[in-house]
Amino acid sequence: MNKKLSFYPIKTSFIVLFVVFSSVIFAQIPEKPNPPRLVNDYAAIFTPQQVADLEQYLVMIDDSTSNQITVVTLTDLGGYDKAYVAQQIGQTWGVGGKEYNNGIVILIKPKTDREKGEVFIATGYGLEGAIPDAICNRIIDQQMIPYFKQNDYYSGTVAAVNYLYSLAKGEIDIDREKSNGGLVKLILFIIFIIVLIVFMSKKSNNHDDNSNGHTTYGGGILPWILLGSLGSSGGSGSSGGFSGGSFGGFGGGGFGGGGAGGSW
Repeated sequence: MNKKLSFYPIKTSFIVLFVVFSSVIFAQIPEKPNPPRLVNDYAAIFTPQQVADLEQYLVMIDDSTSNQITVVTLTDLGGYDKAYVAQQIGQTWGVGGKEYNNGIVILIKPKTDREKGEVFIATGYGLEGAIPDAICNRIIDQQMIPYFKQNDYYSGTVAAVNYLYSLAKGEIDIDREKSNGGLVKLILFIIFIIVLIVFMSKKSNNHDDNSNGHTTYGGGILPWILLGSLGSSGGSGSSGGFSGGSFGGFGGGGFGGGGAGGSW
């Protein structure tokens, strides 16, 4: 009887310590956004317009392929490894579909005067074959960090999304809109014509201003999307059309440790 009584406080202490330790860990993982969104810029490294453009792009990818890519920026990792934080975000938020586990988490912690910058790409179970760790590492080294070193987080993120989009849709490409194939091709053709007209118009205007000795080009994410689509579709037109809707929410996808990271 006395042994049981003496053991009880020790057991209770272990339970309390476990709960406290677990709470500290999960405090480093941001809560699932409500309302749901794919771009979660907690570190404020993007402008509001860049957030809006990137969100639209990621929603289009989700709608047309069912693959979900979420971008999360944090000012601090709380002393935890970037791989752990990225995987936990993917798992606790349920990034990707439950059936296909086709989610991707791009985690970015910007560089500061006292700490190096960190980035990690975590892939769900269903995309580990299409996007192996070595490819994630190559995307980070060649597509992201060169821009990040110039404090251009937006261009590096979009370049990575373009690359990931082309790889992911080759493995899992489900049209959630269930659009007719001919209609999709027509939409893509119309978009191409509009972009071409806008580009030619800007080029003509810039040509008139050529007396300044240089030519400038319009910004925004549309040129990135066009280049990414043309470079990855292989002319099949299977990626679907752009979606004007909003993100409907994460689907319960699972993560098992796939991905790679880097720092600068």
